[in-house]
Amino acid sequence: MEGLRISIRAAEESSLTVMFEPSGMTYDLGPNEAVHATVVDRDGGDEIRIEQWNGGISVWPPGNVITSDADGNELHRLP
Repeated sequence: MEGLRISIRAAEESSLTVMFEPSGMTYDLGPNEAVHATVVDRDGGDEIRIEQWNGGISVWPPGNVITSDADGNELHRLP
């Protein structure tokens, strides 16, 4: 699959929630867990905006994303 790949991993002794905007889809990551996203249909420019909030981050990709788990299994297709 072609596109810009983003990998987000929780630290060894912490957890966090990752939210992909504007869909609002969330992923709760435990210690050392990861979620991956491939940005496809990049129609929103070249910038990825990441905002930190208490307990997690919001990711604003420049297009649609396909998320996957650490084993590469597709989770969701997000607008």
